Amino acid sequence: MNEQASVSISLVGADLSGCNLQGAYLNGANMLSAKLENAKLIGVNFTGANLCKASLVKAELANANLNNTNLYQADLSETDLRGASLIGCNLGDVLMKDAMYDSSTRWPSGFDPDACGAKLYES
Repeated sequence: MNEQASVSISLVGADLSGCNLQGAYLNGANMLSAKLENAKLIGVNFTGANLCKASLVKAELANANLNNTNLYQADLSETDLRGASLIGCNLGDVLMKDAMYDSSTRWPSGFDPDACGAKLYES
């Protein structure tokens, strides 16, 4: 059996801008107001993490698992969300100006990424 427990790590206000965290497991991490600008976050598991008020401007979140993540007031402007899963996320007051998503990106029920400024990428 392959069970994964939540990470009990606090990265509140941490500046991880430009870091390569590709494939990291940050399930349940508290990253309130963290800076992840220009970070390589491809395939990262953020399930249930708190990214409230985090800055993810220009971050690479392709194929990331953001299910049930708190992204309230987060800035996802110019972020790559192709193939990411955001099912069950709190996306209240999120900024997504020019964020990129594709047909495989999964959103919370009823969420309209285009209304938040995100753009559909078609290869």
